[in-house]
Amino acid sequence: MQTEELTERERQVFLSIVHGFIKTAEPIGSRYLSKNYDLNISPATIRNVMMDLEEKGLIIQPHTSAGRIPTTTGYRQYVNSLMDVPRLSLAEKKSIIAQLEGFSQDVSLIIQEATKVLSKISSQLGLVLTPRFNKGRISKIELVPLANHKLLLVLNVKGGLVKTVIVEVEKDLPRHRLESTQSVLNERLYDLSLEEMQKAITERFSDVDTDIVLLLKSIKDRSDQFKFENDLEFHFAGAKNVISQPEFETRDKIEKILELLDRKDIIVKILDGQEAPGVSIVIGDENQEDLMKNCSLITTSYSFDNAKGTLGVIGPTRMQYSKIVALVEFMAETLSYLVSKNNN
Repeated sequence: MQTEELTERERQVFLSIVHGFIKTAEPIGSRYLSKNYDLNISPATIRNVMMDLEEKGLIIQPHTSAGRIPTTTGYRQYVNSLMDVPRLSLAEKKSIIAQLEGFSQDVSLIIQEATKVLSKISSQLGLVLTPRFNKGRISKIELVPLANHKLLLVLNVKGGLVKTVIVEVEKDLPRHRLESTQSVLNERLYDLSLEEMQKAITERFSDVDTDIVLLLKSIKDRSDQFKFENDLEFHFAGAKNVISQPEFETRDKIEKILELLDRKDIIVKILDGQEAPGVSIVIGDENQEDLMKNCSLITTSYSFDNAKGTLGVIGPTRMQYSKIVALVEFMAETLSYLVSKNNN
């Protein structure tokens, strides 16, 4: 989106409107700006500048006799070129590390805790999408015998992720044969991704004996049906934070937020699409999904070894963009570091 060139006076007034609206959730008028910001210009001059900003599409008057609020275009200009450098305080960083450190050996627990921390510090809705398991690299394979010619195939992926798959076999194998097969699997499939494993099973096991070949065939047949790329899960916390915002006081807007939280498919689709490096900010009408038109979404990716997930915050367009950008960046770095440190 093209950035409007602003004079210094326009920049000061526009920033004051953005900051005032973020703080009060009320349309900002010239009187408010004159009393609360050191602009060194008269209310009449402020009104003239506001008219110029409105002509540029950066602010809008929601109803007659009201002050102004930023538009989606205005917020985009703000986050692209005008907001403060994203920064968390040292105390906030220490608090995040302390809250996550105790859960870093259990991937599911640290993801749940990260969601709560995102919500608490942002005062918005915190979201974390689990890593894309099929990109992870195998660290260990286990075969556990079950009843009725079935095995439990346990796939451990670097970074602490675990998936289990039930495999039907033609005949039960004695434990020593399962153990030898498990050893061969670990020796020849270690450090492959799940995608690579599905392609490599046949070519890497051409020299093994018949029992192992039959078992591997069963695993290969089952692996063709692995749908790990469609097995993404998301965690969220802080729905009350969003619903309590003034922007969502009307029944229609509350219903849209509640419907959004009920629609796992929409949220997974939105988060799974945020794979570009760095932080992504999608504001208001920029969202493709109708249920998100009154919201902004700030996301980034995190990594457990090669397996990448997405975390972020959803809130009204009137949010503290700079702080939340800093929050999701630091959360992703901390999550990746703690899990990597404790699972390697």
